[in-house]
Amino acid sequence: MTESDARALDEMQTRLQRVLSELRRLQGRPPAEVRERLSQAIAAEGLPEQPPSWVRDSAAELSAGRLVVIGPRQIPEEAEHLEPDPDQHAAG
Repeated sequence: MTESDARALDEMQTRLQRVLSELRRLQGRPPAEVRERLSQAIAAEGLPEQPPSWVRDSAAELSAGRLVVIGPRQIPEEAEHLEPDPDQHAAG
């Protein structure tokens, strides 16, 4: 991967994270509605279509009020102040 490819990927991930952050307001809405809004927002941002399973799972997380993070470079500032979800298990 070239440096310009890495920058382009980082920019795309940052834009996708911004979309996810904006859609956190849909907490409590049905996952199918959030899924549709997420797909629309991704297209409106001019981002490539994402895998259906990722869109479905991300929409379910947003609907449940959980923060979806694309990668370590895209962790939103508000994540510092969030408490861990006791119903979630650490990967490992």
